Amino acid sequence: MENNLNLRRYDIDWIRTIALGVLILYHIGMYYVADWGWHIKSDTTYFWLQDVMVLTNPWRMSLLFFISAVALSLVLKRYQTQDLLLIRSKRLLIPLIFCMFTIIAPQVYVEALSQQLIEPGFFSFWSQYINPRTTLLTEHHSPLGLLTWNHLWFLPYLWLYSVIVIVLHPILRDMANTKWFSNVSTRIVCYSHNDIHRPKLVFSKGVLSSIKRVSR
Repeated sequence: MENNLNLRRYDIDWIRTIALGVLILYHIGMYYVADWGWHIKSDTTYFWLQDVMVLTNPWRMSLLFFISAVALSLVLKRYQTQDLLLIRSKRLLIPLIFCMFTIIAPQVYVEALSQQLIEPGFFSFWSQYINPRTTLLTEHHSPLGLLTWNHLWFLPYLWLYSVIVIVLHPILRDMANTKWFSNVSTRIVCYSHNDIHRPKLVFSKGVLSSIKRVSR
């Protein structure tokens, strides 16, 4: 019998791919959309992009967090708490730190250069960028100086949420197995089948099998 815990969820993979594609297109659009602030902007902008891009605002990042939560839930039963913490830290924090020193640095450099805040010379800038005590552009400092995660903020947030879920998972699992929680979880709301226009709310007592529908 095949172990369902080891099955690959290709539907989740595809949803993740689509969500990341939307995210990439959104950030490309920020370069061209009119009247929306961005690190650097094109000389040619379009107002109609606002109507397209705003459609993704309510769900774009929420979808990514949801997919990450689903992926985490699929592996919670496969690893011990300390092992899963180590795995999540490696997969999220190592890429974050690497990109802060490499991928993000040129972005900050180009933005500062376009605003004429620094002189040309990337490696000279980079040596100041990685120095937490630098005196360059002090008005733009974070607690780490100029070093920033910029648009990779999703990774530290996801790491923090993952740690909370992983640490609390055994406690929540034990709570879910208690008789008290089982009784609470079966208290559902039933609607009167005699009046679909004005349904009455009725709270059941006991287990799911004892639920009774009541008339008006």
